[in-house]
Parts: sequence; structure tokens; C-alpha cells
Amino acid sequence: MHTKTILRRVFGFFLLLTGMNLVAQGQPTNYTANVANSSTPGVSNVLVGYEAGNATMTGSFNTFVGRSAGRDNTEGEYNAFVGVYAGAKNTTGSNNVFMGLSVGSQNTTGSSNAIVGASAGQFNTTGSDNVFMGYQSGFLNTTGGGNTFLGYYTGNKNTEGIGNSFVGVFAGFGNTTGFNNVAVGRSAGYGTTAGVSNVFIGSRAGQGNTTGFGNVVVGANTGNLNGSADHNVMMGDSAGFNNTASNSVFIGSRAGYANTTGTFNEFLGYQAGFSNTTGNNNSFLGYQAGYANTTGSTNTFLGNFAGNKNTTGSLNAFVGHQAGYNNTTGIANAVLGFQAGAVNTTGQQNSFTGYRAGYLNTTGFGNVAIGSSANNTNQTGSLNVMVGDSAGYSNTTSGNTFIGSKAGYNNTSADRNTFVGYRAGFSNTTATANVFIGYQAGYNNTTGVNNVALGPSSGTVITTGSNNLMLGANTKPTSGTIQNSVAIGANTSVALNNAIVLGDPSNTSIAVGIGTDSPLFPLDVRGIIRLRSNGTIKFTHLLNPNLRNGSTDQFLTVNEQGETVLAKHRLRIDNVNQWSDQVFSTTYHLKSLSEVERHIQQYGHLPGVPSAEDVVKEGIEPVKMEAKLLEKIEELTLYMIQQQREINALRVENRAIKRRLTKK
Repeated sequence: MHTKTILRRVFGFFLLLTGMNLVAQGQPTNYTANVANSSTPGVSNVLVGYEAGNATMTGSFNTFVGRSAGRDNTEGEYNAFVGVYAGAKNTTGSNNVFMGLSVGSQNTTGSSNAIVGASAGQFNTTGSDNVFMGYQSGFLNTTGGGNTFLGYYTGNKNTEGIGNSFVGVFAGFGNTTGFNNVAVGRSAGYGTTAGVSNVFIGSRAGQGNTTGFGNVVVGANTGNLNGSADHNVMMGDSAGFNNTASNSVFIGSRAGYANTTGTFNEFLGYQAGFSNTTGNNNSFLGYQAGYANTTGSTNTFLGNFAGNKNTTGSLNAFVGHQAGYNNTTGIANAVLGFQAGAVNTTGQQNSFTGYRAGYLNTTGFGNVAIGSSANNTNQTGSLNVMVGDSAGYSNTTSGNTFIGSKAGYNNTSADRNTFVGYRAGFSNTTATANVFIGYQAGYNNTTGVNNVALGPSSGTVITTGSNNLMLGANTKPTSGTIQNSVAIGANTSVALNNAIVLGDPSNTSIAVGIGTDSPLFPLDVRGIIRLRSNGTIKFTHLLNPNLRNGSTDQFLTVNEQGETVLAKHRLRIDNVNQWSDQVFSTTYHLKSLSEVERHIQQYGHLPGVPSAEDVVKEGIEPVKMEAKLLEKIEELTLYMIQQQREINALRVENRAIKRRLTKK
């Protein structure tokens, strides 16, 4: 039914009740209506109320209902003003809907506004395309346009802000010039004044934001103190509650709750990064991940309770449920796996990967543990490398390298060990400086030190023996206490201390070559063999128990085939001058016995014969000694010949004396 028809019937009803003529403008306290449409005030207008519209306006299709509703309208069209002073100062503004006491009362040229509620949009003048619904919503808006304010006091102080959407009691209350903001919920974005492109959803969400822009805040009390911070994403009850800094992401109930000036943080999960205040560049994902972090920066915690107690530790990466749980001030740690590094507090520069890898580490630094329960028991040990399931499980000290499943499993306080292979060094406890490489190499060693075992099952017999070298598969001593021994070659065994064995004793085809790649004998040498000092070569198959120590009845020589063989004694000289025949030369000077006597008395040995001291110091050549002894024998022979001559002369003289005495 046409609007004019409805109004005619309403007016007719009032005429019947009053029984009196009504004019267009009656007394201020009376209801006034025209008997019929006036031909003066525009076209198709409905004017109801004291000073509603005016007789000079030209605008058409307006509906003004209420005292002074649309009072100053001139050319404005398609407006609907309902309420005392609703749109009172509108002149050329069109397509507006104002409903409520003083709603849009200051609007002049603003168009396409829909304002509902007492004093809503009261000071709007030229602002257009606004929707204000609720008591004093958009109350101070003057030129702001494209805004949607729904709720008690929503956008109350907005003046020039445009493109804002505020829904909820006091939502966007303090916004003045901010634009393109969305605030949904009681007091959401309450303090925003000039903020731009923010999204606040939830009771008191972003309540403290003032000039911050580009923020997304979702959840009750979220981003409560945001202030001028920009480009934050906060989602969840009280997420980023105390935040004043920019460029962070807080998602989850109370995530980043205490953050104040920390920037470039990403906290996702219930109370993730809860205590962070000034820490920067952190990424916490998971239930209470990084909960206690305050000033620690550049951390990445991923998993429920990951890095939960970290406070000032920085440059850490904890991934997994309770990974790095107890870390407080430790820095530059990389932890991956369920409860990996969970007990670490101040340890630095550790890398733990795997289920409970480095689980009990507290202050140890520079450790690498990769594998389920690798380096599990270590607390203060540092600079260890443990790779493999339960590698170094019981280790507590430093400087060890264990690679392989359960390698060094029982090692406790020993350091400087290197175990590589499945269960290599498995039983080692306190022994140090061992190298075991290969499947179960050095498996049973407990306290032996400075051992090297290379090859599958090598050195497995060693328990307390030290300073041994086992090279080859299954090489071993025959006793676990062997010391300072070497076994080289697969299946080689050594039974004595301070011994070197090459090759499996049960293999009769073993050949060792020195200087040759094709040895034909057990020891095949190309070159010279030299024995220094008191070195000897022993032939055990030629033992003669009847000889005294240091004597012999045989010696070595070389036969025509180049073989070393036993032979008769034979000494050679280079020339005749080296022999003693010179004693019998007519030119040889034979010392008198008195001279010899004096020499003996002075030096204690024969002339020309070396003293005992000389022999000890310089030694003696057998050939020269033989020649010297023969020389002395020959000299003695000459003395005897000389004495025999003297005896013969005395004998002749004695006979002559006897004959003379007989004649008398």
C-alpha cells in the first residue's frame, strides 16, 4: 500500500479523534499534520512532527517523523528520519536512515547512512555510507565514511575514520581517525585512535591498541595492551595480553601473555611463550612451549612443553614433546625428539636427535647425540659424539665418540674413546683412550686403556689389558689381561705380553713380504736385515743344552744357493800382514823380558794386547785377536829358544867346571 495512503488514513484517524482542523505547523507541544499533501515541500515527502521538514525544501521521497526531524533539509532525497531532532540539520544529504533521539542531528551533506539509536551518529556532517546502530554509536563521527558501528557506544569517538566495522558494546570506542579496522566484541579495539587495518574479535580484544596497524587480534582480552604495535597476529584468550611490540604472532589461550617489547615472535599453543617479555625472533609451537622464556631470543621450540623452562637461553631449536624441557640459559642447542635433552639446563651447543637423546644432560656442552636414548645418562660430560640407538647410553664424561647401535653402551666415566660399530666397546666402563672399530669390536673391554681394535669382533677377549693393537676380523689376545701386544690379520691371536703376531697361527700358508708384493716364505725380505746393539737371531730347533752360556759349536754361513746354513768355524784375513808370521822376521824387534816385565807392572797386561777396559768399551774382532794371541805365542817361542840357548851354554860351561874339579 502506498505510503501517502497510509499516512492519510492515520491523519484521518487523528482528525476524527480531535474534531478540529490541523495545520502544517501547530503549537510546539501539539501533534501537527496536514490534512492533505502540500504542493510546496518537494515531492512525495512524509513529514510528521513539529518542524519536521520545511515548506521550502525541494528534496523528494523523504520521510521525516519527529520533532525537528529533517528540519533543515533542502535538496536531500530518499531519507528516512525518525525521532526528535533526527537529521535536523540535513540539507542535501540523501539516502539516509536516521532513527532515534538526535540521531544524525548534525548531518548536512552526508549520504547513504543508516543510523539507529539515541544520539547515534549525532555529529555526523558529511560522512557517508555509514551504519551506526546503538546508543551513541558513532556519536562524534563527522566526516568518516564507510563505517559500520553496531552496539552501545561503538565507535563513539570516531570523527574522520573510514571503512571501520565495530560490533559490540564499546567496540572501537576510542577510534577517531583510524580506518579499515574491524572490532567485534565488548570493548574490542576500545582504545584504538588512529589505528589502521586492524582486526579485533572478542571481548576486550585489542582493548589497549591506540595507533597500531595491521594487527589481527582474536579472543577475549587478547592484545590488551597493544598500544602502537603493528602487524601482530594474536588469537586466543589473553594471547599477547601485555604486548606492546610489533611483528609477532600469538595464537592460543594466553600465548605470549607477558610479552612486552619482544618482536618477531611466533607463539602457537596454550600458554606458548607465556612469560616472554623482551625476547625476539622466537618460534614456539605447542602446549606451553617456551612457557618460561623471558629474554631468550632466536629460539625455535616445537612440541608440547618444548623448551618449557627456558628463560634467557638463545639460539636453541627444540622439536618434540618436552624436548629441551628444563633448559634455562643454555644457548645454541639443537634438540629433536620426544624428551630429547629434556633435563638440559645450561648446557650449550648440543645437538640431540631421537627419543630421549641426551635426556639427562644438564650442563654438558658441545655434545652430539643422534638416535633413540643416545647419550641418555650424560649430565655434565662435554664434546661427545654419540650416534645410534642407545649409543653411549650410560656415558657421563667427555671427549668420547660412539657411533653405532649401543656402541659404548656401558661407558660411564671413561673419556677419549672412539667406538664405531654395532655394540663396539659395549662393556667399556672406565677405560680411556681406546679405539674400537667394527661389529662388537672391543665388546668385553671394561678397564683396559689405549687399546686399538679394528675389524668385526676384533679385540673381543680384551677386558683389562692395555696398549694392545688388534687389526683384522676376529683378532684377539688369548687372555683378557694381555698387555702391549699386537695381532695383525684375520683370526690372528697373541698369547704373550709385549708380542707381535702376524697372521693366524693355524694357517701354515702365511707369508710376510718386506719390499716385495709376492712373498714366497713366512718372511720374504728384499734388502738388508740389520741387528742393532745386542740383537740376536735364535734357532729354537738347534738348541744344545750341553753348551755353556755364551758359547757355541756352530755358526752361520751362505752356501752356493744363497741360503744361510750352519757351517764349521773358519776365519779369514785380507792380507799376510794381518797375520803373526812377522814375529819370525829378521827385522822384528823382540822386546826383552825386562821390558815386558816393566810393561806388565805398569799397565797390567801384555804389550800390544787390549786391556779389559778397552774390550768392554770398543769390543774386539775375532780375527785380529786370534792373530795377536798367535803373535804372543810366537814371541814366547822365541823367548824359549833364547833361554834354551842360554841353558845349553850354561850346561857346557858346567861340564867344563866339573872336569877341572875332578882332575884336582
